[in-house]
Amino acid sequence: MAKRVMIVDDDCDDLSTMKEVLGKEDYEIATARNGEEAFDLLTKKNYDLILIDIKMPTLTGYDLLRLMRKRIDHNAKMLYISIVPKSDVDMKDMRKLKEKKVP
Repeated sequence: MAKRVMIVDDDCDDLSTMKEVLGKEDYEIATARNGEEAFDLLTKKNYDLILIDIKMPTLTGYDLLRLMRKRIDHNAKMLYISIVPKSDVDMKDMRKLKEKKVP
């Protein structure tokens, strides 16, 4: 049985590239263009790995994680992706993620 992977990214090019790379392996891939869409998919299926863009409009990767922890029972491994200048990253939130203390 193929492992389920979800890719969450608001950038179409990044989403397409990650899907293409992972699609070469035996994965069942789902994509979401924003945090709300990802959360909706997560309420319907379980995933083995979730790749989440941190910097997205309306519901950020941080916000999605908080929502998932409060409302969804999941065991997925998560990888956070951020391709932004360091000055745009909230370092306090990054430290919380690193320490696994995101509420």
